[in-house]
Amino acid sequence: MSLAELILYATPRGPLADALTALNEEISLTRATTAQSYPPHCTLTGFFHRRESEIERINDELRQALDDLGAMPPNAVEVAALHRRDDWVGLEIRSPWLTRLTERFVLLHSLAAGDDPLRLKDWLHLSIAYGSDDHQHAVAATRDFDEQQSVEWEVALWRRSADGRWQRLDEGIRRLSDDE
Repeated sequence: MSLAELILYATPRGPLADALTALNEEISLTRATTAQSYPPHCTLTGFFHRRESEIERINDELRQALDDLGAMPPNAVEVAALHRRDDWVGLEIRSPWLTRLTERFVLLHSLAAGDDPLRLKDWLHLSIAYGSDDHQHAVAATRDFDEQQSVEWEVALWRRSADGRWQRLDEGIRRLSDDE
């Protein structure tokens, strides 16, 4: 039985996503941190493991949660602030809507005997740098970073392979944006 390592992410699209990708590349050139091994994202659940054969059903549960909440309202996801600390650099995210979506997904998710439970994240954020003793390079790289750029958000199930590659598992999952 093959188990997939899965997680639910909200990922930015548009100018903010482009700026974060460029920032990740700049940080990676000088001193990559743990954050550079992930796509830019806001974590909605912790990692969980399920059989490969269950992925389609799990995506159906996510689609149902999205349908139940309806279109994302304008300003449903707020990039509240850019924080620069000695141990972490990132964006603070505020979104009761994403929290409700995740809660609905967890309610709809069918657990089988032996499945690890879904863990909801209560601190919504997007990490730019962490996991290194020295974050000064990341702090410097974000000196002129504008966190208030235009952004659309997508919510999708992601799989991390054993070699650390990422795959989005969102066949048919609709885009969520402030423009819908």
